[in-house]
Amino acid sequence: ITTSQENMMIQVINIFKKSVRSYYGIKLLVRQRTLFAVAFTLVFIIIAIIIKNIAWEMYLLIPQHPSQSWMDSREQALVVQYLQKFNQTARQKQIGSGATMLEYGAGSSTFVYSHYVHRYVSIEHNMDYCRILERMAASQPKRSIIISYMTSGSSGFIETIRFKQNVLVSSGNPSIQIYCIIPTNAMLFRRFWHMDGRSTYSMYQNYVDFVSTYLHDQLFDFVLVDGRARPQVAYVALKHLNGLHAKVFVHDWNERKGYHVIVDEFYNIVSQQIESTQVGGGGLVVLERKSDVIGTAKIAEIQWKKSKEPSWWL
Repeated sequence: ITTSQENMMIQVINIFKKSVRSYYGIKLLVRQRTLFAVAFTLVFIIIAIIIKNIAWEMYLLIPQHPSQSWMDSREQALVVQYLQKFNQTARQKQIGSGATMLEYGAGSSTFVYSHYVHRYVSIEHNMDYCRILERMAASQPKRSIIISYMTSGSSGFIETIRFKQNVLVSSGNPSIQIYCIIPTNAMLFRRFWHMDGRSTYSMYQNYVDFVSTYLHDQLFDFVLVDGRARPQVAYVALKHLNGLHAKVFVHDWNERKGYHVIVDEFYNIVSQQIESTQVGGGGLVVLERKSDVIGTAKIAEIQWKKSKEPSWWL
């Protein structure tokens, strides 16, 4: 090999070494920049979550006065009419201390209708909304209110957190008890699975069954069904009605035809307010249970008489 050839080979080797170093240098730089971008994104997300949580907690410190019940004014008037009539009859006959009312789907209605009853029990599935209910409660400091955050397990329901206000103060205002329950099976994949958007019993089982498990010995003169899984809730409420003439109010009756199965099987309509200006159709029916229906069978064991079990029921 001549000297010139040797020098050429050395130059080629040096160029190759530089190329290799340059390649790995660029690769290392890209990796470093990628790691930096990932780290920056994670830090940004964490900071955003912290800011959001702080803002949310500050927002919850501000009392929020309940607005009017999320109903057409005529629907609301129909509910109040029945509550006032009950109170008038009770006073005339000098029986009891006032009506008791159960509600599925808490909200402004909780603070509106509870003025007309002795005891008001409401069940809510949205934890963030329960925090807003605390704000509503704080806007009415003289009222006796408890908001219980519940978890469910193999041993039943357990209260984990309690908000209480003016509980020990004796007053003429009715007692409000709100239970907040996370539906353990209402997960995102189930919502995609049930593409028609219906709330099935399997999605909201612990929410639907709460009254029959945790409040199993309690009876109510009125029930307002305005939350999730309304047909299933209406069925479970049957055995908690205080007599054959206890009333059940079901909201959003007009366009949600799936609700109508409950009057085929379990209830009779005694009054209604169909005209409504509410977004989504609205409409309110007042129901009494059929005389031959007790509602003791489990939801999965119902003997359907006039129709077959709806595909979305379970």
